[in-house]
Amino acid sequence: MLPIQAQIKITIDVEKMIHPYGNPFESTAQIAKREFSNSVSSDASNDYTKLHAIMEANCRENLPIIVVDPDEESEEYNTAQIASLRQRDFKTRIFISALHSTDNSFWVRTHHTDSTIHALSETFSYIEDYFEAAYARKSHIAAKATVSAGLTELLDMDKDEYCAFATIMGSGLSKNGSSTSFEIDNALVRSVKDIAIARHRLVILMDIIFNKIIIRRFLIDEDKVNIFRLIHCQTKGQRNKKSFVYAIFSFMLQSCMVFFVTAQVVLTESVERDPTLAYGLYSLATLGSIFGIFALLPDVINAKTIRRIYGGYGPLQMIDFIVNVVMPLVLVVIGWYLVSIQDNYIDAVIMTTALLFISEIDDQLPALVGLNKEVIVVNYLIREAKIDYNAYQGFSVEDIDNMIGSDVKKSARNLFGGGMQQSTKSRGVDFNDFFITNSIDDHENTMYKPFSVIRSDYGHEL
Repeated sequence: MLPIQAQIKITIDVEKMIHPYGNPFESTAQIAKREFSNSVSSDASNDYTKLHAIMEANCRENLPIIVVDPDEESEEYNTAQIASLRQRDFKTRIFISALHSTDNSFWVRTHHTDSTIHALSETFSYIEDYFEAAYARKSHIAAKATVSAGLTELLDMDKDEYCAFATIMGSGLSKNGSSTSFEIDNALVRSVKDIAIARHRLVILMDIIFNKIIIRRFLIDEDKVNIFRLIHCQTKGQRNKKSFVYAIFSFMLQSCMVFFVTAQVVLTESVERDPTLAYGLYSLATLGSIFGIFALLPDVINAKTIRRIYGGYGPLQMIDFIVNVVMPLVLVVIGWYLVSIQDNYIDAVIMTTALLFISEIDDQLPALVGLNKEVIVVNYLIREAKIDYNAYQGFSVEDIDNMIGSDVKKSARNLFGGGMQQSTKSRGVDFNDFFITNSIDDHENTMYKPFSVIRSDYGHEL
């Protein structure tokens, strides 16, 4: 028989072998879960330590680094970080790293923190992969596949998510990308001397995406799609042109209507108006004409965006312009006269309604013939993004300088087929970063809420 002390020691050693964490009531699953949690926590901590060193080595703005994990909502500033805040400005910047362990390689640098954007991490991962494939690896097939996937996700974003994404990217792309820094790494940007060209390449690559988003927002979200724009989206680059019949039908019908209305005015002899109806008819005619002007104004104001949809001037673009600008303008003038000479108010109302309807035929036709405008537009934009990327592959350094590196208008004007235009001073504008750094609104499904500094019983906290 062993002494009591030896028995106790053996019992304790056996318990440690069976329950190495010292809790005999923990199940195997609980132990495994705790092991995984500790491992992830340790890995994340190591990642942020590595990132701090990477940012200090690659960010050249002479600003102190404050790397913070946004999942740690109550993380407290230490004394050094509080002192660092006084040396940081309120400009928002972007840092792109080759470190993927943190599930994000995009880092937003605000006044308060250098942090990942976990709410939009998947979207920004697409952008980093897109840039890496196009610029660093020059794997153009991979880049086109990535831009297709990323653009599909961006086109499906709701307004809040897109505004958060656009605001962050706008900050990084401002002043021709000067607010974006990169980790010097063979998988990203190989040397310091390549940073300038990398920034310009990023601006051009993102211009491909943002141009497509602008068109989608205009056509779908603002409901500015008509049969001519939709048929262009459906048939460009496709062998099947059968749907052109819808565009031809709409143009012929609207042209015939306007022609017959004009002929009626020309052939009508002078008519004596009933004095008792004059003021009412004049009022209705004037209000109808004002409505007609309001209806054509969007196409005049957005002429540049509409031309971008068509990639410049062409047959469908000219037909679209005639039907939605010229014809409505003719109807405004002629319609006022026709309404004012009616014999009674009912006929005047019917005439006003008929004249206003003529300009709406091309807008209503897509739904009548069963065309799915959203699917057609999205597929078209993805095809166009690939075509623009093919053009990007052939850009020389001089082409890039002509597009964004100078203020001289040169022959690079149509390198994207009407997409990205020649350089102007506005491309160097400094983006307004106030929203990212100082917003106090907590929008659902947007980027992480920017940290603010509060003073509590525990000291200064984020």
